[in-house]
Amino acid sequence: MSTLKLKSIVRRGTMLGAALAVVAAAIAPASLTFADALNPLTNRSLTLSSSSPGWDFKDGSGNATYAQPNSGANGKQTGNTFSFNVSSTATIKAFTFQYCTTSAGNCMSPGNNGHSLGVRNADSVSGKTSDLNVVTSTPSEVTSGNFSAVIDSTTGIPNRSPVALPALDNSQGNFVVMKDVAGTWTYSGGWTMGAVPKEDGTIGAGTATGANNFITLANTTGESLTSAQAVRIIFFGTNTNYITNPGAGAFFVKINDYNDDTTLDDTTLIDGGVTVANVMNQSIEIQTKVLETMDFSVGTVDPYTLASDGTTASQFYTASGKLSHGQCDPILKSMDSSSAIVNTLQLGDQSAENSLRTDKTYSTHSYWRLSSNSSAGATVYYSGVTLKNTVGDEIAPIGTTATSPLLGTPQFGLALANGTIAANTPTATYGVNYNTEETSGKVYENGADNGTNGVDASVATDTALLTGYHAPKLAPLAPEAQYDQGAGVVNATDYGPSTTAKFAFDPTSNTVPTPIASESASVVDCVTAKVRYIANIAATTPAGIYTTKINYIAAPQY
Repeated sequence: MSTLKLKSIVRRGTMLGAALAVVAAAIAPASLTFADALNPLTNRSLTLSSSSPGWDFKDGSGNATYAQPNSGANGKQTGNTFSFNVSSTATIKAFTFQYCTTSAGNCMSPGNNGHSLGVRNADSVSGKTSDLNVVTSTPSEVTSGNFSAVIDSTTGIPNRSPVALPALDNSQGNFVVMKDVAGTWTYSGGWTMGAVPKEDGTIGAGTATGANNFITLANTTGESLTSAQAVRIIFFGTNTNYITNPGAGAFFVKINDYNDDTTLDDTTLIDGGVTVANVMNQSIEIQTKVLETMDFSVGTVDPYTLASDGTTASQFYTASGKLSHGQCDPILKSMDSSSAIVNTLQLGDQSAENSLRTDKTYSTHSYWRLSSNSSAGATVYYSGVTLKNTVGDEIAPIGTTATSPLLGTPQFGLALANGTIAANTPTATYGVNYNTEETSGKVYENGADNGTNGVDASVATDTALLTGYHAPKLAPLAPEAQYDQGAGVVNATDYGPSTTAKFAFDPTSNTVPTPIASESASVVDCVTAKVRYIANIAATTPAGIYTTKINYIAAPQY
């Protein structure tokens, strides 16, 4: 018969209770503390990290990737949280927790591994069987230094304590004791943990499993508490210390506290034996599928630079046909959605039929915007040839090394105007540089979106309810090093003290696309690139109309 006494045992009538009390006082005065058993633990509860049976410890895909110890999917390596209020004021030096199939009487540890047939089988996933088992390879309490990292110290309701888990390698401990002091969970240290089998039946006779079902927490100093003070004890599931749920059905845990750390019987019992209950339920599995997605737009106008007042007269409506900005508007192909000329850039002197000159470097720009749910990021490539005329004359590509423009030298190159790798370390936002190069009415950077400059103020208003919006930036993609300096000055004599921008162009990109920006570790959320192009000519460059077509290719990695 179990030595643990339940509240119901000591309440057998007033006269009998009085007689027992008198006899106890006359025979053994030291056992007066047994009278405290009339004051049981109150407001008691047991919360499991998982109510899945112990044989069910994998995620919905049938693997352990998202079913780590102490998680909802893992019934094999669970954590248990006990909460209760003490009734008496004695110093507590030990707590015990006994897991049984019934709330009173003889205790048999819960489980369905065949012990009722006279033999205990091994846990079986296919057979859907497991016994409750307290696994204590290296039990240790959470230290005071780690307490604040895992515990929400407020005792108010709702209270999500713990807010984090100790390290699964058990380096931060696997159990903790705390008490409520004036509304704050306060650390109680100095406890040791042990677990053993404690059943009244016999293994092999269908009345015992032989598994660890009895936990003891002991403290040589003890913890002094006041009447009705709240206590919370958490057993965390880690890789090597955990509680395995039984395979099915309900179970009960008998809780006792004692004023001695070694003698755990009626003579040292404080607040009486009480029970909490729980039941096993197999998890609900939900299956669905998210298909690969990608939005990739290439064009000459970033819609976020266009004003919108919510009417059809706005610049944004003319270019897009929409009244207000969206969360991730695609790049537009022209300033007028009704125009037949799309994705076409004029590179050169606007006052001279967009022609190139030997004493000036001219530039233009385009944009691309990419979103993808590819978990391993994406890479954007360019493919194309240098500027050529109809008879095959060409303006030489500037080369694969980032190079400053040089007046009087035939050159064609491109680069990103999103900031350099060095300048953006470690934040690496790579925001779009919308500045254009012009001075004294001379436009050296002639884009299709002339007259716009930077993100329009109306964007913030239009996207206020769209929490996914962020200012246009290339991150998490990072520019390739030879293409990250397109935002600087190319005409030092008119626009700046020195030439700072650099460009490159790979002449083999038409057959083997060249990467211009990439990311390899995360999804790509509405990234924006501004690509700037430059051209220079020599006095001997053959006359003609020069054109090229640059193609951008997005390749997500899943």
